[in-house]
Amino acid sequence: MNSQWQHTVLMVGVATAPRPSSAVDIYVARSMREALATIRLVSFDLIVAGLDDPAIDVWTLMDRVAAAWPQQRWVLASPEITAEEEILARSLGAVMVLSAVPAGDWIDRFVASLRRDVDHPSPAAALGGAWAAWSPALASAKAS
Repeated sequence: MNSQWQHTVLMVGVATAPRPSSAVDIYVARSMREALATIRLVSFDLIVAGLDDPAIDVWTLMDRVAAAWPQQRWVLASPEITAEEEILARSLGAVMVLSAVPAGDWIDRFVASLRRDVDHPSPAAALGGAWAAWSPALASAKAS
């Protein structure tokens, strides 16, 4: 793996988590309280939330995460996801819905792609400065 950084991932509500590796550091939270406390201390590249542990209200947790850390990326991973659960997950900002907990190498590649998106914004975003320089209305506003 050609990872430049070690990715940090929080697993919550999943029965089995992949093992940590030199590329991916895996944290596992066994309760909503533990998950929120850990998120306050560690900046995670990704949260993988599952529906395997009925003691953890994933929906309340991810609602709180979305309110406190709106930039936090997360995926829902569970073998049995209803259409309503997928809609709820996406409404709470899930970037992906998976039918199984992903393996560590998949997580490494996925998080690396998320970091590339941050490091290298889309062409439209990159053109923002060029567009402002070209726009006649903005050019005349700058001249005055």
